[in-house]
Amino acid sequence: MTQSLPTTTTVKGPNGLLNVVLGEATPEQRFPWCEIVTAAFAPSFPASAFEGHEEYLSQHPLTINQGTRFWCVSLAEDPKVLLAVAKTVRRRFLVRDSESVREEDGYCVGYVGTHPDYRRLGLASLLIKHIAGWLDGPADAAASMLYTSVGDFYVSQGWEMIPSMVSNLTHPSGEFQPGDRAGLPGTRLITDEEIPALSVRDVADLKESFDKLAVEPDEVHAAVLPSAEMVTWLHQWGDYLNNKLRGGEAPYAHGAICEAADTWIYWHYGFKHLAIDRVAGRGSPEVLAALLLDALEEARRWKFPKVVIWEPSPELIRAMNLISNKVGVEVETMTRPNSITSLRWRNSDKTKKTILHLNETYASC
Repeated sequence: MTQSLPTTTTVKGPNGLLNVVLGEATPEQRFPWCEIVTAAFAPSFPASAFEGHEEYLSQHPLTINQGTRFWCVSLAEDPKVLLAVAKTVRRRFLVRDSESVREEDGYCVGYVGTHPDYRRLGLASLLIKHIAGWLDGPADAAASMLYTSVGDFYVSQGWEMIPSMVSNLTHPSGEFQPGDRAGLPGTRLITDEEIPALSVRDVADLKESFDKLAVEPDEVHAAVLPSAEMVTWLHQWGDYLNNKLRGGEAPYAHGAICEAADTWIYWHYGFKHLAIDRVAGRGSPEVLAALLLDALEEARRWKFPKVVIWEPSPELIRAMNLISNKVGVEVETMTRPNSITSLRWRNSDKTKKTILHLNETYASC
């Protein structure tokens, strides 16, 4: 893929005009890039550890061969002084419109942040426009996604906010008891070696469902393919955090399965909670309740106070109500106040209504 060419421009700074360069971060700019990201999103996490985090992820199949790119606005006279940053990570989309079902290349945009001394100067907007130009041009990206608490800002840049829900499951006091699973089917933890085959089945089911969709001429349906490289990226993202923040040691559990119902879930470890990445299969509320208890037990093991689920289905909501009544888990479902899903088609095309499927955590970055 063609390398993005840097762009030089002049902006109004806090003390006068600044000559700045917009483009991909060089190896020498990587640590200053990490400093801005940690200051904006994880101030208690050392920039050196975050740099190690990115190096750890650089060997993942999703990120090699420039699958991950680091972007920045820097001072022209001192390239090590970064003013704004962002990151793109590739993904593969399944798209269905009235003409065809097809796979398309795309990206997720994340870690958009600005140095505290240079905020409110429009630098993030400049950088996002630069990245959008790359997405539409050299990257040849059919679509891009991002997750934000300031969706209106990105709407002005061509992204469209997708209505998004979240459920928070908070532990009851005390341990779960064997009787808490009475009437629920048996489950077991998934090994990492099983994930590729499970993902192949998951992708096949998604493609079959897209083949059967009735699509209006003014609609376009899309989903990030839940491939093994996609779902395991967040697993590795969280494993590094578990090592650094909680003294964990691999191998880690990344999901659970009910084989009798051919239904499974994936999860990853975050900063402050355990996140359900994907719910696959057509299990009943009882099946899903048993799998959620597995996730809650894993969260308790690592001292996470809650489990987070994006875009819960009606069956999943019934499952959460079931375990709430059964074991006293506190459940809260609401519109997402942050990490709101936003999607942009090539050239900011908004001529068709977008219907996003599988709006779950596995697709985020």
